[in-house]
Amino acid sequence: MLAVVVAVAMTLVGAGVAIGSSVNAIHIFTPKSESQVTNIDILRSELKAYYGDPTAGTGPNGGWSHDLNMDSNYAREASGVAAQAGAYLAAQAGKGSMQAIVLDVDDTTLTTFNYELFSNWDYNPGTNAIFVGLTGSTFTGNLFPATPGMLDLVWNAYDAGYAVFFITGRGDSQHAATIANLVDDVAAGYSDIVTVDHTLTGLNTDVPEIDAGYPVPTAVEHGSFVDGLFTKPSVGNYPDYLDTPEFCGQAIADGKSCATIAYKSGTRAYIESLGYDIVASFGDQFSDLLGGYADKTFKMPNPNYYLP
Repeated sequence: MLAVVVAVAMTLVGAGVAIGSSVNAIHIFTPKSESQVTNIDILRSELKAYYGDPTAGTGPNGGWSHDLNMDSNYAREASGVAAQAGAYLAAQAGKGSMQAIVLDVDDTTLTTFNYELFSNWDYNPGTNAIFVGLTGSTFTGNLFPATPGMLDLVWNAYDAGYAVFFITGRGDSQHAATIANLVDDVAAGYSDIVTVDHTLTGLNTDVPEIDAGYPVPTAVEHGSFVDGLFTKPSVGNYPDYLDTPEFCGQAIADGKSCATIAYKSGTRAYIESLGYDIVASFGDQFSDLLGGYADKTFKMPNPNYYLP
């Protein structure tokens, strides 16, 4: 299943460019022969080369602790999208009141390639939580670096007067750890950690904790939080603003998790209901961007996985 997801993501993502509000649904075909399928080991090698680390090993003893290669094709493509978006935001700044930008987290503002190397592209919520920075009640340190080009983009927007909001599919239990990775710990009110001891977490080396350095998100009240990071509530704990037929109402009635498009578009609608104009929305998945409530959307490159 993983091989199918990764291969499909490679064909779907393409270049990271601005997209409109209409995107064709993904189409998967059943190969008739081996020649129609990209060999998964070759695909992994291509992904490593795209991220500028072609000889990196995978697994706990592999190259996951390498620094993200800022001269890679991935870094150039991501920086290109950020530059395009930055020019747009600069041109729109000051044209209205309460202007805002909305950003996804994983592989939009933070890059998770190190976890792909660690897991050999086999997602596991337990080991992923270590990289996010929280395993149960134990803080394990934040391991995801800022996505190339995005730090300057967000700071320039912030300095130009834009409110900054993040919407992620990460659960509420990872809220504080996510904030601590996105911004400077001290600025966010958390104690700073320089090096994290991973002896008991399954990682075979100590690495510095990463504070990506984004601005502290704009404070708004939502659920039990009063900040500009929206993490996904657990089933049974969705806020009232999502409990509508247009968004998560049916899922809530059925006791199910709300689909990504409904959850994220409903959250953007809530932000706009507070008086903000979302001038631009950023995501690495089309499901981050669809559903409206943004003037323009920007698709970041991510060939590693596909989330409907």
